Amino acid sequence: MENKNIIFRSVFFYPPNSVIMDNIIADKQPLRILFLASDPSNAARLHLGKELQEVRNKLAGNLFFEIKDHQAVKPDDVIQTILSYKPHIVHFSGHGQDSGELCFEDEQGKAKAIHPDALASLFSLVTDYIKCVVVNTCYAEKQAHAIAQYVPVVIGTKKEITDNAAIKFSTGFYTALDPDLSQNSLEKAFKQGRIAIQFDGNLQEHFIPILIFGSPEVRFSAEVDTAFLSISLPKGLAVQTLIRGLSLTGKKMGLTDAVIDNIIKDKIRRLETYNENVAEYENSLINILRDEFPLSDFSKAALLQLQNGLGLNNEVVEVIKNTVLSNPSIDSAYSWYDRGRGQYELKNYAKAIEFYTKAIEKNEEYSGAYFERGYNHNAVQNYKDSIADYTKAIEYNKNWEVGCDVNLAYFERGRSYYGIQPQTDDNLTMAQKDWSKCIEQNPADYNAYWNRGLAYQYFRNFDKAIADFKKSFEMDKTNTRKASKATVIVKCYSELGDLDEIDKWTKIRLDLLNQNASVGNSADKTNDDN
Repeated sequence: MENKNIIFRSVFFYPPNSVIMDNIIADKQPLRILFLASDPSNAARLHLGKELQEVRNKLAGNLFFEIKDHQAVKPDDVIQTILSYKPHIVHFSGHGQDSGELCFEDEQGKAKAIHPDALASLFSLVTDYIKCVVVNTCYAEKQAHAIAQYVPVVIGTKKEITDNAAIKFSTGFYTALDPDLSQNSLEKAFKQGRIAIQFDGNLQEHFIPILIFGSPEVRFSAEVDTAFLSISLPKGLAVQTLIRGLSLTGKKMGLTDAVIDNIIKDKIRRLETYNENVAEYENSLINILRDEFPLSDFSKAALLQLQNGLGLNNEVVEVIKNTVLSNPSIDSAYSWYDRGRGQYELKNYAKAIEFYTKAIEKNEEYSGAYFERGYNHNAVQNYKDSIADYTKAIEYNKNWEVGCDVNLAYFERGRSYYGIQPQTDDNLTMAQKDWSKCIEQNPADYNAYWNRGLAYQYFRNFDKAIADFKKSFEMDKTNTRKASKATVIVKCYSELGDLDEIDKWTKIRLDLLNQNASVGNSADKTNDDN
């Protein structure tokens, strides 16, 4: 008895990656400001909390910006917080030394000075997203120049600055800041910060904050990043126009054509890689959802590992998940059918049965799901349940899947009747009827002839059994199986005592075995020669 091959088809429908990318752009997140404050216990006390609160008050209700703060910051905190939060602006508030070192706190809360080059080296790792650094401490000019190697706009101080002037500068700066974070916007906000100090009646300290631009390469790279923010696919005439405009801007900055071309091409390569990473995460999520819904803890952990490996931030991943999970097809009968198929291929028959049941709950006339659930019941020898499912599939006779139909349902139901142990006349009669139905609908179904012959053999109706076995033998073009079929025919003739036919079919069997052996030896020789 032979199992028929079952062909499955996938019916998951999700938006293409370009739609996902468009959603990510449409769901653009606020610009992130990271406020890092340090006021060591062995240094003069500052009003850092007041500065932070004043900035928060000025930006309250402004949906274009969000602020994250970290107080009593230690050197390790700076690295970890910047890399995890990925801010667009980093704002340092606290103490600076006349040597240019910035003071953080050690484990005891005491001052720990960091050399300008050490802190600047951190920003060489985060050039993709940080567009401005504000060092609102005393004596921050050296630190600002060091950071400007990697950041397009850096704000520092020439010398010591009072608490009040530092606070006024910050509130004026963030009040005037536009959300595009262009270099013109940052320069305008810097000027407004200085004016805020003057408007407070302080005519001596407004010149202490200084603005330092990065190199032309650094500034142009930032300009290119900003220009490509709203582009999901770097193709088309509009993108060509954008590139032309950027090239002209780069020339105004004094850059050569080669440098301009390299920076733009690098940006396009990074954007294409980013799109590929988004697509990989999206496809992995969809593929996992083919097997399970909702996601298991293990699958969530696996996706998090993939997210980290691809370098995708939480906001982007959240957009991908929302887009995929909001698709109505995820909870459709067809989706549950596909999950059942996936579990069957893993031989998780109980889980497959569970998922096919959900498919049937969504569509009670889903013959394809009844059929597959019956097939899984049959795999674990739940023959009565499989018979009930095949019967439902036949009764509804609609919504079939690729690779299964009403004829195959009759065939498989016959197998289930035949498989019930101990075998009984009633069950074998039902199996025989089902296989006769298959032959009636498809006279070329040699598997149905063979199985019906088995039923006749059970009833010791050897003449009919032999007739069906011969029919199957003639139609079956697979020589490797014919030898075993000839063996069964020999047994039936043995029951009838027909010596001539026994001799004839024994020779046929031996010839087939020799042919198969010859084919096998030829294949082995070919492999040896290779």
